[in-house]
Parts: sequence; C-alpha cells; structure tokens
Amino acid sequence: MDSEERLQALVAPLRSDVLSGAATVAKVAAEVMRRAAIRLPVRSIEELRWGLAETGRKVLEAQPVMAPLVLLVRSVLAATEAAEGLEAGRHAAASAAEAFRSELEARSRAVSERAAEVLAGRRTVATLSSSSTVRAALLRGDEARSRIVVCFESRPMQEGRTLASALAEAGIQVTFAVDAAVYRLVPTCDVVVIGCDSIGDRGVVNKIGSAALAQAAARADVPVYVLADESKMLPRGFPQRVDDDRPGDEVWSAQPRVRVWNRYFEVVPLEDVTGVVTGAGVLGAADVERVRARVEFPEALRRWAEGR
Repeated sequence: MDSEERLQALVAPLRSDVLSGAATVAKVAAEVMRRAAIRLPVRSIEELRWGLAETGRKVLEAQPVMAPLVLLVRSVLAATEAAEGLEAGRHAAASAAEAFRSELEARSRAVSERAAEVLAGRRTVATLSSSSTVRAALLRGDEARSRIVVCFESRPMQEGRTLASALAEAGIQVTFAVDAAVYRLVPTCDVVVIGCDSIGDRGVVNKIGSAALAQAAARADVPVYVLADESKMLPRGFPQRVDDDRPGDEVWSAQPRVRVWNRYFEVVPLEDVTGVVTGAGVLGAADVERVRARVEFPEALRRWAEGR
C-alpha cells in the first residue's frame, strides 16, 4: 500500500460518516491526526510535516464544511513547526491532536450547560438533524422530563431519528415530523435550537432544512438559537463551502433519467438567528464578528481553502 492509499484509508471513516454532527466528526478527525502523527512512515521532521499537511488536507476534503476540522489541522501543523527532530515532532503533533479532542469535549459541555439556561422555562423546543451538543442541552436539567421536543427528520439520511430515539429513551416527549412540516409545527413551539458546522462570512452553515426552519420561526416570532463553541467560527475571508454534492441514490435509489440534487448543508443568515450560544454566553451578530476577527490561520491553510 503506497502513501496515498494509506492516507485514503485513514480518512475514509470521516467521509462515510453522514449522520454525525460536527463535534462528533471532529473527535474522529482528531484521532485520525493523532494516528498519522505516530504511524506515518517518515524519516525526518520535514517528511513528517509534509505527511501531516497531506493528512490534514484529506481530513478537510472529507468533511469540507466543518470548521472544527480547520482548527484541528492548524493546531497539529503548528505543533510540528515548533518541534525539533522527528520524535519530538511526532509527540508534539499527537499531543496537539489529543489536546484538541479534550478541549472540544470541554467546549461542547460548556455550550450545552449555557444552552440549558437559555432553554429554561421553554416547554416546547424544535430542532433538526442530530447535534450531540443539542442533545446534551435538551437532556440537561430538572426540566428535561417535562419538555416536548419536535424533531424534524433531516433528509436524506434522516439522522433526526437518532436524536428523537435518544430523547425518547431518556423519557422526553418527542414529536417526529418530516422537514416539510416546519411551517405547520414551528408556530406551536416556544423556541428553535440547532447545532452548526461553521460560522463565517456567509452566516451559519448547518444541515439543509435549517434555513426553512429559521424562516418559519421568524414568521411565527419564535426565537432561534444556534449552539456553537468558538471552534465553529472561521476567520474573516475564509471560504464556507456548501456545494458538496452527495450520491443521488440516497434520495431516490431507482431514479429514472432525472438529475437528483443532493447536498447536505446550507447557509442560515445570521440575521435570522436570535443568538449564538457559546460557553461564554449568548452572542449577537456583532459579538460573533468580534470573535471571528480574532481568529488567525496560517496563510498556507487559507490558500488551500481558497483554491479547493
């Protein structure tokens, strides 16, 4: 097996995961980078840096919309740049990947705790897809068992079923509905809460159906909160890609001679969002932009993103 085949095999689980949210995928990606740091068959620190850069590119290509993966790759590459010698580089890169994973878990926990405060007193909650952070927030606190959650299916892979099942098993009353029912059901809810894959110049990127959900909420005067730690926030000018075409047979397995349009993600404008819930608090659009202005990325990583 040559180096290209090794890299493809290493990142294959990332591309094939079509059900998990950004936080869960980022943990898998961190393990991919950690393993690469330890196992890449290289003989010098220069070869290790090149190999990890190639691995990082494959990771980002596997899930091109998920901002935490960009931060992960940046952290690992920065660690190898500061290391002297091959073994020191391997250790530094593996440690950076593990630290990212641990920090991501702590950030997700902090966001879910803050979100539980936002949800306090709101009995009926609408959501879409299957965000692990949203799930943790909905399960947290004494009010969880008295809450009603409206879960939309999230076509085409229907990962909303995963969230609905987890909540129902925890004793929460769940209504499960098709995505097209948002305009009918959202007016019956007190709040909408969704996860996100990135926040950038275009707005909030999340699973397709999120924009209609937010628009239905706006028409019904229902607040919309996005749960996102700061790893989801891209620097200004960093491109947000949502044109990641997926197999048509996921939508229609025996389609006749028609073109099936199948993409997983779309943009929700920040003006359609009431607030972004982070571990530090609830941010408005201006606050989000101030946070994004502080985010820095290596120029090489930015050039890759712009050219992909």
